[in-house]
Amino acid sequence: MKLRKMSFIALLVLAMLLLQPIAVTALSASDAKQDWYDAKQASVEAQAEHRDAKIEWAADKTEENNQKVIDTGKDALHAALDEVEAWLIWKDLEVEENPDIPDDLKESIQEDVDTNLVKIDELRADVDGVENRFQLGAVFLKMIGSYFELVSDVARNSGFVWVHTANEHADTLEDYEAKLRDAAKDMDDNELIIEKLDMAKAEIEDARKNIDNAEEQYEEVRIPGQPLIKFSNGNNYLRIARGNMLSAHRNLNEAYGLMVRGE
Repeated sequence: MKLRKMSFIALLVLAMLLLQPIAVTALSASDAKQDWYDAKQASVEAQAEHRDAKIEWAADKTEENNQKVIDTGKDALHAALDEVEAWLIWKDLEVEENPDIPDDLKESIQEDVDTNLVKIDELRADVDGVENRFQLGAVFLKMIGSYFELVSDVARNSGFVWVHTANEHADTLEDYEAKLRDAAKDMDDNELIIEKLDMAKAEIEDARKNIDNAEEQYEEVRIPGQPLIKFSNGNNYLRIARGNMLSAHRNLNEAYGLMVRGE
């Protein structure tokens, strides 16, 4: 009877171990987003407790209050790391579930996410090792440095996703222009139609150049360097490309209108 009970417990533990990865894998982007919201709220509360502890210590500088500052500070740092981790997992799943993002870009983003998750684990160990307020401040400064690295990775990956989306829009416009040109080439008095199509084609070509320039700038969003400036430059190029494509779309619509009216 005892052996049977032990076997049942062993099977139950084994089942739990086998089912655990399934539960993790089943996490959706929406679930991960909610986890991030929860972690964010927990981080806000932990920071508030740490501020209260510092105020209490300032009013009454006992060893007990000093230890409270250290303990709540460690809790706040852990909560901040939990928040960042939850955010990374959410963004990773959001990209993974997007069928419009190519596999190579997904893999690149996954690599950056994995790299930053390793950094978070290392920082957790640093936080656990804090024994005094000086070490608490040192770990906090280290976390700030890692945060800027994380931001640069996220900004670069976001830029690459935007570049991919912009290129898809340009592909659609290019295909539309080619089809309209093919349909218009045998029409009588098609000079104005072809002129509109030529203008659209030129705008699409300019858009491609600006999208390529944006991608080059996003590629340089790294630390050390000037990640914020490069990210801003990439955004500016994409804004120009968007203007090019809007102009191309307008010319294509005007060409289509001329074709419909037979002008």
